[in-house]
Amino acid sequence: MNARYLKEVPLCEVMGPEQVLVAMSNRSKRSAIEDLVDVLWKQKLCTNKSEATARILEREELASTALGDGVAIPHARLDVGDTPAIAIGRHPAGIDFGAPDGKLVHLIVLVIWQPAQAGLFNRLFAGLVSKLADGYFRNRLMEENGAEGIAAALADVKIDMLAGRSNKCDADMLVALQLLESKRRAKASGLGRQIELARAELPGSMLSRFDKLMDHYGEALVEAPEGVCRGCNMQLSSSFAAEVLSNPETVYICERCGRFLMHHIG
Repeated sequence: MNARYLKEVPLCEVMGPEQVLVAMSNRSKRSAIEDLVDVLWKQKLCTNKSEATARILEREELASTALGDGVAIPHARLDVGDTPAIAIGRHPAGIDFGAPDGKLVHLIVLVIWQPAQAGLFNRLFAGLVSKLADGYFRNRLMEENGAEGIAAALADVKIDMLAGRSNKCDADMLVALQLLESKRRAKASGLGRQIELARAELPGSMLSRFDKLMDHYGEALVEAPEGVCRGCNMQLSSSFAAEVLSNPETVYICERCGRFLMHHIG
């Protein structure tokens, strides 16, 4: 791995104005992804457009990468060298990305990074989510006059190789993987590729626990509504229950049965 990714680096080191589309007008998620992949190809940051597009769309089929509030971060693992390939698109009219809040997406950040850089995307993702969670900042991106302004506004977003993983990404993939594994164990066929993609998104320690829980209980992730683990029916402590309630997209672990916990599995 390139030594530069052993520390925190700003997004401006891996992305410039030439990787920004300021006025997208696509009518479908697929065509928007194709246009952003084409940006990377023209900058020689991606050598195989069709493969990159297919990988990203495969990931979208597992779970939408739309975060809500008009933002989506489609991504995939592909050999693009030590530096992640990033393209940003602004869609003034908005496009349907299957967002959890039902809103159209106006800001699309497409990321491709090599498989050997485990966790890199999730750390970049965490920095972007923190930045894009601010409505004022989102409005600023929508109002910038050109690609230079958008790139400059995002320049200080950090890729932090020492930070924790994205809770939302882990949660989405655990939900998807449990559903796929349940179908596979029920003798459904043709799920191998989807399972492979979901497993590739999760850290090894989480996968190891997931596999052990599935073998032992037949389920690894359960809900904890009203402060009760649905797996073992244990009442969570009041402080733990309050934390789970206030962070519905965060994955926790039941102190009694060891299952993964979420307040609600969508």
